[in-house]
Amino acid sequence: MADLGRLVVTRADIARLAGVKRPAVANWERRHQDFPAPVPSSGHSGTDVFRADEVAAWLGRRTVPANVRREGELAGTTFGDRFRAGLDRGKFSAQDFVPRLLAEADRFRGQLAPAENVLLLLGLVYTWGTSPAARASATSLRTVLRTVLDRDVAGHEQVATLAEVFGHQGPGTRAECAAVFDLLVDRYRSEYGRREGGELFTPKSVARTMARILSIAVPRPRRVHDPFCRTGEVLTATLAELPESGIRPRVTGTTPSSDALHLATMNLTLHGAEDAVFHLGMEIEGPRDGSPWPSGIDWIVTNPPFAQRLSASEEQRTWRYGPPGSRGDFAWLQHVMDQLAPGGRAAVVMPEGAGFIGGRAGRIRGAMIEDGAVECVVALPPQLFATTGIPVNIWILTRPVDRREEVLFIDGSALGSMTGPALRELSEGDIAAVVDAYTAWHHGTERTGSVPPGAGAVASRALKLGELRDRDYLLTPRSLTAPELPLVNPQGSEQVIAHRMERLESAAARLQELSDNLERSGNPWRETGPRAVTGGIGSSFPSGWRKERLGALAEITVGPGGRRRDRADDTGRGIPVVRPAALRGHRILHKGVTWVTEDEAKSLTRYRLKPGDVVMTRTGTLGRCALVTEAEEGWIFGTHLVRIRPSEVAYADYLLGFLERPEAQSWISRRARGTAVRSVASKDLHDLPVLLPPRAEQRKIGRVLNTLDQQRQTHTELIAALDAYRAELVDLLTSGHISLPTGE
Repeated sequence: MADLGRLVVTRADIARLAGVKRPAVANWERRHQDFPAPVPSSGHSGTDVFRADEVAAWLGRRTVPANVRREGELAGTTFGDRFRAGLDRGKFSAQDFVPRLLAEADRFRGQLAPAENVLLLLGLVYTWGTSPAARASATSLRTVLRTVLDRDVAGHEQVATLAEVFGHQGPGTRAECAAVFDLLVDRYRSEYGRREGGELFTPKSVARTMARILSIAVPRPRRVHDPFCRTGEVLTATLAELPESGIRPRVTGTTPSSDALHLATMNLTLHGAEDAVFHLGMEIEGPRDGSPWPSGIDWIVTNPPFAQRLSASEEQRTWRYGPPGSRGDFAWLQHVMDQLAPGGRAAVVMPEGAGFIGGRAGRIRGAMIEDGAVECVVALPPQLFATTGIPVNIWILTRPVDRREEVLFIDGSALGSMTGPALRELSEGDIAAVVDAYTAWHHGTERTGSVPPGAGAVASRALKLGELRDRDYLLTPRSLTAPELPLVNPQGSEQVIAHRMERLESAAARLQELSDNLERSGNPWRETGPRAVTGGIGSSFPSGWRKERLGALAEITVGPGGRRRDRADDTGRGIPVVRPAALRGHRILHKGVTWVTEDEAKSLTRYRLKPGDVVMTRTGTLGRCALVTEAEEGWIFGTHLVRIRPSEVAYADYLLGFLERPEAQSWISRRARGTAVRSVASKDLHDLPVLLPPRAEQRKIGRVLNTLDQQRQTHTELIAALDAYRAELVDLLTSGHISLPTGE
């Protein structure tokens, strides 16, 4: 619990912590003479503040009315109880607050462009955290906001509504405002990340990786610079990695747009770098009169725009390692080298292609390597950036003091885990694995032995200059760290070989069993054989046949709503859920299902399957069918399927075959609706005309088709077993672990 005797709060803080609206505090103060009086404070110029302990004591005498008590609050709870609980800072959650703020802002959709709306929210967070006086009213908040953003981005009503959210539920300290700002920047990055100049906002995990690598060689930088600064996300993540003790470095940056300049200034200020200096412009453009910092920069961290096209005038200027032509990637790399201090380090995000493209780029790359400018290249996985799936590399550059004889390559391309449909994130363990590899090499303790699986390490390798020359100066960690192909399987112990021989013999036995099954099943109509119908063909049906609607023969049920039902889940616990991918060869593959818990399955009882049901895809690839057998009894069918439950089991095999007729498939396809994803409605399926033979004929047709399906499944299993047998056999034979018998 906070020490209330040392805290002061504003009227807005009192309203937020006590869970009341701002006018309620003004009414308390006006109507009750014993309400605490304001106290002097040098840190809240122009805004009245009150001692928190006095406010807590006063509110402690006022009971929360029953009609406004929150869930879990007991009779007798006071506003003082709420106030004290709110002052315990663990109560505020930026993760909980941001969705509420965005939901309120969504009420004004259409009044502002989406990017402008996020800019407004970021400006509000910054103003709330740095200008307590602005909290007094919506008018004052809007006035300060106009100055911060250098324009009027919202009306009074919108600002007043959002200010109310901040007043009731919002952050109370600058640190909390910084946390909210970070989350909003993440949203800004994921939804509006590609803006002027093709900017790609940098994930924090990438920025943290860059900073931690730099801190190994230059632990206490005097100056940190980002020559292409967007919202300052790289700089704030970098500063967070510096030790608490010591002099904080001077922070500078250049922003490509006025919006980026405002965002970077706000971001760095909230994170404690109030003296950060930013300039508007593009550093690689315009005249070059040498570095504005004669002594150079210790750390440069940047994610310049990928594949930026240079103007003709830029191509003609003098470059350290050679003219880059129109390729901006190698212009940025050379610009960074020009700004570094001797012995300084830079971490630059580059597209993977910068490590292998030829022409001018290849010549520049070779010159940089020969000069010792490239110290390390780290390969990162794809899908780290919200607006592009391409993999990127981090180039660690240095202004060499002595000639460098090797370059370190670290392959982190397999790291990270998916946090969304198309977005990956590096964990703390992933970052540590990359930094550990660099640290070991930098301190001369590079790991030489193999790393066991799951050890939390990444492949790394240092190559000498001669090797890089032989490889045409390629800087591709994934290929350069790949191990040599082992000619002999390392699993060569007698115990391992014996176990693998058991697997081989098991596969051979399975092959024999399946072959015997096929032999026994034989031809499904070998006794009588199929025969042609000589009469009744034409406009009329064969004798005894009739036409029925599918809805009259079966109950048709569409799968449960919600995309969640079809998400991949390989836990193997609970109740299986059949997805469209599991429908193969008129049967349900057990490897293509997902799972739901037993409790969740209780709410899906009406979607259970039983033997004799037919399931069919009703969206996407329409009309693919499968028969439910006893092995799938009690399973659940998923969102994109429809269950056809025949009124008589005898219909099942026949209906499965009829639904696969080209005419039936065409009928279903013509009635499908939609553009990007087509689907067929259950009502339309009810009207599907079915040609129905007499029951005895149905059984015979169904028996033949069922036998063929069983044979197909056996053939499929036979092929899989044969593949497994061959793979095991070829590895054992070609590694010299077993030999064929002598003879022919």
